[in-house]
Amino acid sequence: MKFWLGVENFAKIESAKVNIDDYTLFVGQNNSGKTFLMQLIQGISEEIVDLVDESFMVELDCHRDKLYTSYRISSENIGQLVKNINEKLDQEKGHIIKGIFGKYIPIEKLYIDLSVGEDEIYEIVSFINSEEAKKQVEKDLGISLGFMNLVLNVIKKCSILLNGDIEKKKILSVSFSSLENKIDIFKYALEYIFENSSLFLPASRTGLMLLYRDFFANKADQIFSYKRREDLFTMDEIPYGNLTYPMYGFLRFLQTYTEDNARKEAYRDELSFFEDNLIEGHINIDKQGFFSYSPQNDDRDMQMYLVSSMINEIAPIALAVISQRRYDRLIIDEIEASLHPEKQLELVRFLNRLHNKGMKLILSTHSDTFVSKVNNLYLLSEYIENSNDLDVIKQFGLEKEDLLVPGRLYIYEFVNQSNGKSIVREVKRNKGTGF
Repeated sequence: MKFWLGVENFAKIESAKVNIDDYTLFVGQNNSGKTFLMQLIQGISEEIVDLVDESFMVELDCHRDKLYTSYRISSENIGQLVKNINEKLDQEKGHIIKGIFGKYIPIEKLYIDLSVGEDEIYEIVSFINSEEAKKQVEKDLGISLGFMNLVLNVIKKCSILLNGDIEKKKILSVSFSSLENKIDIFKYALEYIFENSSLFLPASRTGLMLLYRDFFANKADQIFSYKRREDLFTMDEIPYGNLTYPMYGFLRFLQTYTEDNARKEAYRDELSFFEDNLIEGHINIDKQGFFSYSPQNDDRDMQMYLVSSMINEIAPIALAVISQRRYDRLIIDEIEASLHPEKQLELVRFLNRLHNKGMKLILSTHSDTFVSKVNNLYLLSEYIENSNDLDVIKQFGLEKEDLLVPGRLYIYEFVNQSNGKSIVREVKRNKGTGF
């Protein structure tokens, strides 16, 4: 499934339509709207599924009997699904924008676009847990639910089993009990399909890494004094302490951060690369939630305010990868901040490895060096795919894991116009020189 977000006359941006579920790079001048669009992407990702109601379920309903109901998303009905979501977005766009940015920002049009291949089918199957229903689902859909009953005991409200590609289908098996809210579980299944759990990492991460605790301490003091003065509590006009919702979300991520051992194991090789080639050490977190840094071959445990801005800028990327809250997408503003050109190549290699592991990326940069590193590895990836000449990788001191899948990189240029607005145009790949 491909996923785009589009806007017209939003903040500085006259028009834009960008891919948000693969590997996307924003380039362009300052004050052209890149950060605004990135924060909108972060905020809208959490809103889209909430727009779904029972009418969506009726339209996607493809089978119903006493044993099970199935809902299908395919090339045949994706257009209607998009149309319905966009109608809701048009109705709610003002409310959505205010929720993300803390105030209303003019926007003429906000829309999404989805596409699925002709042979790509997403099927959500709901059934009351019984052996009879299970056998019928397996027979009708030609799949095996396997250890489905074991999954039921793990998730309280529903069980979701992603069986992967089975005869070019992606099956989501959802078991309902008679007491559960089907629309809520249906939304949960759509979240699984859209993979819309993302984290926005703002620019100036060094300052935020060092001061996020002070922010929450001060915020608590403000609330306490407000209660004492007024003897009551109401929501602030700007509920996130003069921050946008995505900025506040990043601070909350740092404040509540917990590692996930399963994620650490899954990304073990990528994290080793990050520690060896980028930060040359290890990021630690103690029981009180304080971060620190240990250099390689050194027993010291240094507080973050004592280490370089480069480490503070990129540490949150690795932390997000192994966070207990799973993120499917990282949205990173000014990705190259504080990195030496040599380290920028290592960062591109690391990001490529994350993407190859399934992480979706939306990045912005002002660095010609960073863009050229991305482009060179893209060209090399294309060459390897066409020639299968793996020896050339070693000649450049690289590894196969550093390569990209051609066709999955999108680059957009933000171009300021004389009218004070910017337009966002996709940079098309050139066969000889890449982007």
